Amino acid sequence: MKKLLFKEEQEFDKRWLGLLMLVAVSAAAIPFFRGIYFLTMENPPEDNPMTTGGLIATGLTVLVLVVIFILMFRAKLKTKVTADKLSVCFPPLVRKWKEIESSEIEKYEIRQYHPKREYGGRGIKRRLRKGTAWTVSGRIGLQLYLKSGKRFLIGTQRQQALEYAMQKLMEKED
Repeated sequence: MKKLLFKEEQEFDKRWLGLLMLVAVSAAAIPFFRGIYFLTMENPPEDNPMTTGGLIATGLTVLVLVVIFILMFRAKLKTKVTADKLSVCFPPLVRKWKEIESSEIEKYEIRQYHPKREYGGRGIKRRLRKGTAWTVSGRIGLQLYLKSGKRFLIGTQRQQALEYAMQKLMEKED
C-alpha cells in the first residue's frame, strides 16, 4: 500500500437525527400500540379505527423507520488519499471503496456548496447537471472533475489537510 496522505471519517449529526427518529417513530408507534391495545380488549369500543390490516401497515411503517434510522446512525463517510489514488466509502450503504486514480482526475477544487439547493440534501446524491455528491455535514467539499466528464463532490471537515493531500496526489501527474 502506498503512503497514506489523508484520512477522514465523518458522521451525520446524531442530535438532530435522534430527535427526528424519536418524532417519526413515535408518530407511527402510538397508533400501532393503541391498535394492539384495542384488539386485545374483550369488549373493544365500536369506534376503533384500527383494523387488522391497518395494524399490520402501521407496524411495518414503524419497522421500516427504525431500520432507516439505524442505517443513518451507523453511516460514515470515509475518505482516504494515498500517493496514487483517492478512495471513499459510505458504510453501511456503500461498503466497497470507490477508488479514483490520479490519472482519472482532470482537475479538482475545494469549494463551498449548498447541500439542499445543489444536491437535494445530504447523503449520496446524484444530479444530472451537478454530478454525484457524498456528504454528511458542513458546506465545504472536494469537487473532482474527472476526465470522463463526470463530477464528484466529497464533503470534508478538514479542507486544508485534504487540499494538501490532493496537491501531493496530483504532483505525480504533472
